[in-house]
Amino acid sequence: MDSNWLNAPQWAEEQWGALDLGDVRRTRRAVSIGTAFAGCPEDSLPRQCGSWGEVKAAYRLLDDEHLSHEVLSKLHWHHTRQAARSALPVLFIQDTTEIDFSSHTATTELGHIGDARGRGFFMHSALAVTPTAAGADILGLAWQHVWTRTERYKGHETRSARAKRHTEYDVWADAVQAIGTVPANCTWVSVGDRGSDVFSYLRTARSLQWQVLMRVAQNRRVETSEGPQRLMEWMRAKVPVTTTVLHVRDPQTHSIAAVRLGITFDTCHVCAPRNGPERGFPAQQVWCVRAFDLETAGEKLEWILVSTLPIETVEDALERTRWYALRWNIEDYHKCLKTGCRMEARQLRSADRLQRLLGFLAIVAVRLLWLRSVSVVASQRSLSLRPNRKLLDLFYTRQRSIILA
Repeated sequence: MDSNWLNAPQWAEEQWGALDLGDVRRTRRAVSIGTAFAGCPEDSLPRQCGSWGEVKAAYRLLDDEHLSHEVLSKLHWHHTRQAARSALPVLFIQDTTEIDFSSHTATTELGHIGDARGRGFFMHSALAVTPTAAGADILGLAWQHVWTRTERYKGHETRSARAKRHTEYDVWADAVQAIGTVPANCTWVSVGDRGSDVFSYLRTARSLQWQVLMRVAQNRRVETSEGPQRLMEWMRAKVPVTTTVLHVRDPQTHSIAAVRLGITFDTCHVCAPRNGPERGFPAQQVWCVRAFDLETAGEKLEWILVSTLPIETVEDALERTRWYALRWNIEDYHKCLKTGCRMEARQLRSADRLQRLLGFLAIVAVRLLWLRSVSVVASQRSLSLRPNRKLLDLFYTRQRSIILA
């Protein structure tokens, strides 16, 4: 990313200007809409567009059946993947979130979310970042997928039918497959929370030369130098080899506090599940790290991480822990989209229109996240670029934001 991202028209031209939308006028309209969204992302569509003629033109574009979320996003995804072709490790942080439109009773074609009483759709994103001493440089979205959850058949379903059905757990593997095989001399690391603890995803990523860093959710069978074990008990029995202080954000209060962590690490082979489509596949060699708060012996904070990158020294273990701590960037990205761009407040009458709108706002949210990181770094380094306090508060309030000049 460069200084063009500070200029909304130049930034919008970079994101949508080279798209082939079938008519050059549609492309120009997409750039115009993107510029308006970037200038005041939290406003309603009429206020963003200004005149009634511009509003009608925006609605016509969002009604175009030839457009989709993917079509509007693919140029940005391409730029991100090109930027990720680096000698430095690049983290592709994956996560799924719900886009909630339960209060929009007039909107059609929405699916079930939450306890199945809510209405909306799901969004899975792969956000590319480069680890730095100060945190992370935001590269952008490398891939994003949206879908609606439909009614499930409640009758009898055979085991073979369940095995063949494509489930929401497969989206982790879908992401690395969509982004593609890792280029030569690059290190791409797919980072996921406990939802990513899926054996098929691990196996697929390795077949495409991806590295994986994921938090353990299942107490899997593993083969160790000490014989067969259960992963969680095996790691919890180990004595810390070092300690470190990590600044961790409380998910409830969003306050950041320093936590002293104990660190243990070792290597093992993760066994394939005994049942299901992955049964019979060879075990995968991984390295495990356990980071836990010493004050409560892990009751308050415990990460048991699986890494396919070798961990042979204490420095390697600390690095993997710091990488996983950067996963919070995608939570901030979700706040940029939902609070900064007010995606869930958009009043459109169909899920298709909302998903086309997401093709714009999902990328605008990346710019907001990048602007925030630039503002923080500028304040830390006392650069000429003045940090904007309202921008820093954007994620936790619904106040009108003022974008950097």
